[in-house]
Amino acid sequence: MTQLFEKSWIRSLELSNRTVRSATWTGTGDEKGFVTALTCEFYDRLARGGVGLIISGYQYILPNAVQLPYMLGNYDDAQVPGLKRLAETVHAGGGKLVGQIVHTGFRANPKLFPQEGEIWAPSETNDPTVKHNLKAMPKNQILELIQAYANAARRLKQSGFDGVQLHGAHGYGINQFLAPCWNQRGDSYGGNLSNRYRILGEALEAVRAEVGADWPIMIKLNAVDFVEKGLEIRETLEIGKRLANDGIDAIEISGGSASSPKDLGPVRTKINHDIDEAYFADLAAQFKEKVKVPVISVGGFRSLQKIGEIIKNNCADYVSMARPFIREPGLVNRWLGGNISRATCISCNGCFESGLKGMGISCKIESEKAASDNS
Repeated sequence: MTQLFEKSWIRSLELSNRTVRSATWTGTGDEKGFVTALTCEFYDRLARGGVGLIISGYQYILPNAVQLPYMLGNYDDAQVPGLKRLAETVHAGGGKLVGQIVHTGFRANPKLFPQEGEIWAPSETNDPTVKHNLKAMPKNQILELIQAYANAARRLKQSGFDGVQLHGAHGYGINQFLAPCWNQRGDSYGGNLSNRYRILGEALEAVRAEVGADWPIMIKLNAVDFVEKGLEIRETLEIGKRLANDGIDAIEISGGSASSPKDLGPVRTKINHDIDEAYFADLAAQFKEKVKVPVISVGGFRSLQKIGEIIKNNCADYVSMARPFIREPGLVNRWLGGNISRATCISCNGCFESGLKGMGISCKIESEKAASDNS
């Protein structure tokens, strides 16, 4: 396990080990997406738990990009003081923090918009999850979106974050432009792969121009969409090579979305045995072989043994988890301390229920246990 707990670098960012807290919505923002005391408390526990790198829950970069209640926003300079408090909290706990930024595209929820706005999408789509009438974004909105990514990254750097991660997975905005099932445009932003990649390439260029040469820019990318006419590994490996050429610093490999069959989505249940773990690891391994930037593998990791195998066999440079850290924020420190039993997370997804109520995500099992002990 020596390799897992060794120091490494993603561009200028030094990390104490190769574990990553993968981004997940935390339900800790206020109704306009500002950081709250609850946000800082949540990330403070993570920072003190020993994880090498924390990637924040997705932050919406325009008011019309919010998807879930109490989602963190990064669309207004007035949000910088709160983001700065969050970064300071994580650093005080010994952690490193990268902010994930997103436009959710047609998956946004207009009932939650902090101000009036319309749904943005690459084009019309027959996706069964879409409940709104969609129209293709005109060029001026595309340019506004690209600038919004750059502005959000600037705010993160200004706030003291250690890097940024673009959300290019799970059927959100960037993924929608990349995938032919959702992008049916007839202009220079649709059609062949070069055109579908254009908005991502231009966003990456705009972000790099804003944050400078040394500050890390990462991406979470779907390797496979698991929908008809969605992205497949052949195309996404080409996307990965283009990203590497355009200066991306690390790629986290995921797959699926709300449009995929449930057993092929990004957040799966019934991870009860070692064989159920690492369900995107084979895809990450292909990126590791073909794309010459650090690769992060996500998807159902629960055991130190499985994580060690991935790192030792050079299938990925880093391994990321989300739900295990909700139940056990100190999981990495537990492993470092010699207790190497599996993460206690049972993958029930009950942790998200409390977040919808504005109390922040939390382990349902632990909450019920505490309530029973106090009764």
